[in-house]
Amino acid sequence: MNSIWTVIKFTYMSRFRIKSFQVMSLILLILISLLIHLPSIIQQFSSDEATKIGIFGTKQEAVSAKLEAFYNNQPNAEIQIVPLTDQGSTEANEVFGKQQIADKKIKGYLEFTDGKQGGFPKMIYKSTGTSEKNKLQTALQLIKTDMVLQGAGLPDAIKTDIQTPVSLETVQISTSDQAAEGKTESQMRLSYILVYILLFMLYMGAIGFGNLVATEITAEKSTRVMELLITSVSPLKQMFGKIIGICLLALSQIAALIVVAALNIQLSDASAIKELNISWSDLELSLIVYFLIFYLLGFFIYATIFAAVGSLVSRTEDVGPAIMPVTYVIVAAFMIAIFGLNHPNAPFVATMSFVPFFSPMIMFLRIGMSSPPFWQVALSILIQLLSIGAMAWLAAKIYRTGVLMYGKRPTLKELRKAMRAYR
Repeated sequence: MNSIWTVIKFTYMSRFRIKSFQVMSLILLILISLLIHLPSIIQQFSSDEATKIGIFGTKQEAVSAKLEAFYNNQPNAEIQIVPLTDQGSTEANEVFGKQQIADKKIKGYLEFTDGKQGGFPKMIYKSTGTSEKNKLQTALQLIKTDMVLQGAGLPDAIKTDIQTPVSLETVQISTSDQAAEGKTESQMRLSYILVYILLFMLYMGAIGFGNLVATEITAEKSTRVMELLITSVSPLKQMFGKIIGICLLALSQIAALIVVAALNIQLSDASAIKELNISWSDLELSLIVYFLIFYLLGFFIYATIFAAVGSLVSRTEDVGPAIMPVTYVIVAAFMIAIFGLNHPNAPFVATMSFVPFFSPMIMFLRIGMSSPPFWQVALSILIQLLSIGAMAWLAAKIYRTGVLMYGKRPTLKELRKAMRAYR
C-alpha cells in the first residue's frame, strides 16, 4: 500500500512542479478573472451616449413624432431618434443618409415606403449593422398598437390594461416524485449556467488530464525508466497510482479555479448577475456534490483507457494518434450533452445517460436540467462503477503487457498472446 501512495505522491508533485503546468494554470486563472470582469471592462471603455438613429419622417409625421417621444420618455434610453430633412427623393435621401453615417452623426436611418402592412406604414432600416433592428421593431409595434387603440376610442384605463405585458412564471415539476418541489425559473437559469460550465470542465478534464495519463506512461517507457520501476512497484499499482495522482492534480486545478472565480464574482460589479435574474441562494449544493461524483467516475473510466493505450506506444509523438478514438468518444458525449441542455428529457438523451462512456456528462446534465428519479441516478452510478471495474481489469492486463513492449505498436494478436502469458 505504501508503494501506491509513493507513486501517487511522485506523480502529483512531479507534474505540479512542471513550469508548463504552473504557467497554464496561471493563464487559466487570469482568463477566468478577465471573463468575470469583462462586462465592467467593456462598460468602462464604452460610451454612455444613446445610439442615434435618423428618420426621414415627412411622409408619416405622426409615426415619427410618436417614435421620437417613445425614446425621449424612457430613462437611460439606448436609442435617440434624430429627425432628418427630406431631400426630395429616395435616391437623394439615401445619399444624404449615407453621408450622415459616414460622418458618424447617426448609426443608421429609417425610411418610410409607400406600402402598408396591417394598416401601418412599411419602413426600411438602413445601417452598416443590424443590431438595433429588434429594438426598433418592438418600439414600432407598441406605437402601432397605441394608434389602433386610440383610433378605436377606448378609455385610457382599458388601453393601459391591454398594453400591460402578461406575467408568466415557470416552475419545472417532476412527475416521478410527487413530493419533490419544482425548480423555479431562477433555479433553472442558475442550473443552466452551472451545468454548462461544469460540462465544459468535465470535457476539458477528461481530454486534458486523460491525455496526461497516457503521456506520462509513454514518457517513462521511452526513457526506459519503466524497466526500473517495474522491479519495485507492480504494474497495477503504477497504473492506479498515476491515475489517482493526476486526478488529484486535476481536482486541485478545479478547486483553484472555483476559489478564484468566487472571489472575482464578489469583487466584480453585480449588475450582470442582476440582469440574469439569478440568486446565489438558489444554488443547489447537491449539484456540486453530483459534479464531484460524476467527474471522478468519468475521469477514472477514461483514464484507465488512456493508461492502457499509453502503455502500448513507445514514443510520446505516437500518443496523439493512439488516443484519438477515445477522444472522439468524449467529444461525442459532450455534443450530446450540449444538445441535451435544451432537451434533457428526450428519449435519446435519457437512454445515453446509462451508457458508461456517455453517462458521466449526460446523467449530470439531466440532474441539473430536470428531475430524474433517484433510482435512475443510482443505476447510472452503479453501471459506471461496474464499468470502471471491468475497464480497470482489462486495462491492468493490457498495461502489465504493454509497458515492457517496445518498438512498433503490438498487434491485437500479439497483445492477446502476451496477456494470456500473464494469467
